[in-house]
Amino acid sequence: MSHPKVQAVFFDIDGTLLGLKSKAIPDSTIEALAILKAKGVKIIVSTGRSYEHAQFLAPYGFDGFITFNGSYCVDGQGQPFFRHTIDADDIRILHNHLSTVDNFPVGVMTTEGSFISDITDDVTAIFELLKLEVPRPEPFTEALNNEVLQLNLFVDEDKESHIINHVLKNCESSRWCPVFIDVNARGISKKIGMEQFFARYGLSAGRTMAFGDGGNDIQMLRTAGVGVAMANAGDHVKVAADYVTGTTEEDGIWNALKRYEII
Repeated sequence: MSHPKVQAVFFDIDGTLLGLKSKAIPDSTIEALAILKAKGVKIIVSTGRSYEHAQFLAPYGFDGFITFNGSYCVDGQGQPFFRHTIDADDIRILHNHLSTVDNFPVGVMTTEGSFISDITDDVTAIFELLKLEVPRPEPFTEALNNEVLQLNLFVDEDKESHIINHVLKNCESSRWCPVFIDVNARGISKKIGMEQFFARYGLSAGRTMAFGDGGNDIQMLRTAGVGVAMANAGDHVKVAADYVTGTTEEDGIWNALKRYEII
């Protein structure tokens, strides 16, 4: 299967680089990353996580990080070169909604760090699942004084629909787990993050590959020359991909890179 030489590969973290069950990067993926680097292929992280929560990957020599689903991009030297915050009006309207209509936990990711408005069992469970520390609790009012890059709303699908249509009107949501949604400024996605790197490194979209498993990976998989969904992805994600590989623990990344003769 010959393809034009791939210039860059983009990787989601949770459920892709990190196994959902193992919470670790398999040896086969570590070896694949080293081979890609040796071949001069750029390796770029693309995640809904903050840059801070993606930092543990720095030792693998990544050439950049798309974080907060494309809201904040950082080059291989750790220099941020793109950021896009949520409209302050939306934050104010959400604050009114939480105060008067319906209160639920909201994670707030700002340029200065992260906090969460309430710590419930759902919140504790999801951070345990991701092996991350629960952010510090602060009243949502704090968001009014900050530049907000991303929100995590702990709501079900019915509430999600109401909030996006009637409250956060300049935002869009994506969901990769049943318990919460990522909310970013409208038009922001991992695709936008990729485009920042295309421009930064002179890459052609058709000569890239991307790996992901969540709803927030769909645009990325469609944008890449070859979009690869992990076996643990939902059907709506698999449909957007060119190829479905095994899970992280089944050496899915290694096997797909081998199949396409990238390594």
